Amino acid sequence: MQDFLLPLHSLLRWVALGDVAAAALLCALALRSLPEWRPIHKITALVGLIAMDLQLLVGGALWLRSPLVQAARADMGAAMKEPVLRFFAVEHAAMMLLAVVAVHIGYARAKRAADGAQAHKAVAIGYGLAVILLLAGIPWPMRAGVARPWLVW
Repeated sequence: MQDFLLPLHSLLRWVALGDVAAAALLCALALRSLPEWRPIHKITALVGLIAMDLQLLVGGALWLRSPLVQAARADMGAAMKEPVLRFFAVEHAAMMLLAVVAVHIGYARAKRAADGAQAHKAVAIGYGLAVILLLAGIPWPMRAGVARPWLVW
């Protein structure tokens, strides 16, 4: 199962990151020039939300099945002293979960917004925060110790 989930998770990271960044940028730009909440804004934000939810489901399944995380969960005290185990068992999971929460809060606030400017602001802030968390929590190829390839196949 890991042979299927890991490449899927690797591919979905680009979809989720791209969609969330696009929604954040689109709404941030709209704050300056476009006061109304248009279908393109709603669709872009919704696609980002769905991509993040899919990534969370696949990531959660990986977290439960990964031999690396299972080793960390077997002895969390020792895992906290080992940077690679700590990263995948705790740090990566926590940052990604917080990113999903930020996206959900941003989208929910946009849905309840009184006007387009408030909706744009909610998505720009929530999704912008999510982009920062995603960039910080992804095991990029240049990160010492926890590096993973650009795409896993």
